Formats: sequence, C-alpha cells, structure tokens
Amino acid sequence: MKNSSPLITPRLDWLVFLAAVGFSLTLLFLGHGVAVSAVKRELGGVVAVLGKPLALAKRSLGLWAENTALREQAMSLSLENATMRDAVLENERLRAMLAFRQRFPYPLTTAEVIGFPGSQVGGRILLDVGRGSGVRVNCAVVTPEGLVGKVVEVSSLSSLVQTLEGNAYGVSVMIERSRAGGVLRWLGPERWSIVGLATGEDVRVGDLVVTTGHGLVFPKGIRVGVVSEVMAQTEPGAGWCRVRPFVRFSSLEEVFVIAPAPSAISDEDLPGKEAP
Repeated sequence: MKNSSPLITPRLDWLVFLAAVGFSLTLLFLGHGVAVSAVKRELGGVVAVLGKPLALAKRSLGLWAENTALREQAMSLSLENATMRDAVLENERLRAMLAFRQRFPYPLTTAEVIGFPGSQVGGRILLDVGRGSGVRVNCAVVTPEGLVGKVVEVSSLSSLVQTLEGNAYGVSVMIERSRAGGVLRWLGPERWSIVGLATGEDVRVGDLVVTTGHGLVFPKGIRVGVVSEVMAQTEPGAGWCRVRPFVRFSSLEEVFVIAPAPSAISDEDLPGKEAP
C-alpha cells in the first residue's frame, strides 16, 4: 500500500534550505572582521535553535504518516481475517451438510435460500430449486441440525417453504426416549408445544423430539428439537410440553429438500402446472 507524505513536509525542507542559503549569502558579503565573526557565531546559534523545532516537526509528521499507514494496514489485515473466518465457517457448514447427505436414508436435493417472503423473517423461505429439480408440494425440508418445514408452493425454478415458524400445519412427533407421541404445534413467536400427549406420559426437559413418520410428508426419525419446559399436566389437548427447535429459521442459508413419496404428488405438481 503506497502512502503520500503530507504536503507540509517538503515546505519545511524548503524553509530550512532557503534559510541556509540566506545565511550563507549574508556571511559571504559581510567579510572576515572580528565583528563579522561574532555575527557569524550568533547567527549560527540562531539557525541551530530554529532548526531544532523544524526537525522535530518533520519527525512528528513522519511518525504521523507512518502511524496512518500502519492503521490502514491493520484494517486491511482485519478485513482479510474476517474473510478467512467466513470461508472457514462456510467450509465447516458445507462439510457437515455433505456428511449429513451421505448418511441420510432418503434422496436429497441441495437448495440455497434466496429470500424470506412475508412479514415474518424465518416464517417462509424461498429456495432456488423447483419442479425442474424434482421438488414438489409437500416435500419435507431439512438441515443437518433438524427439520425446517415443507414446500407449500413450487414453480419451474423456485419453491416456497413454510417453516415450523408460523406454520398452520401439525407435525407428528414423539419423544425419542419414551416414545410418547403427539403433534407439534406453533403457538406464537419462539413458542411450540406438543399437543395430544396423554397425562402421565414420561416427558422430561432435554428430551429429544423426532418425527414419527406418520403421514406422507415427514419421514420417520428426523430431529425436530428438545423439550424446553414441562408444565402441569391437565387435558391432552392443552399442550403441557414446550419444545425448542434445533433450526434457527431466520438465518438459514442452505437446506435439503426430501423427495416425496409418489402418492404425495398432487395434480398441480405435474409438469406444465404452475402453483398459484
């Protein structure tokens, strides 16, 4: 990185030069008398005294320019480090997705999130894959962390996903440890509950919640979240079990779309049919 010196620095050099020239010319015309020698000594002292602050000012300006260059270099290095950190995080995320894809028992289509339509960020996501990539309405959408939601609209090149955040559908789930089953429902911002659990079921805070596989949309065994709160058990429909999903819906970048079972494909998903 190239930095230019302040404009005042060469001006100080010229001042010192002109002062020296003027002093030399003065001595040249005055001659070699005793008085002249005294004058020379006095003028020499004056020049020396005047030269010190000028030299100090020049050194200060040089240090200022050097500090400016160092600050700019530090900022550049900071930006480079941030770029490298982003690259490392992206590499780790993609490696995790690759490992997940290799061990997942169902066919997956990789998709990138290209938008968050609607007023609630994270409630709906727009993907860069559509009917041309085999995506259909009711395809389940997942990440290595867990369940995201399902496709609700699809076109030739894109698809709209309704996540668990703000969804109006239920997901059949169970407590992995005790196998107690119910339906996951969204109650409001950051609030999910399992309804339909019978009173007395063995449910504890920290229990893993997974899909049961009932129905044609969500395959069995997909991680959903963990039990975050167990309240007083009253009626089965009251939802006394709160759940915290694993996925952060507002910060999704890449996801997987699971191909649906043939019976789950509706007429509107067939080639030549556009979703409304």
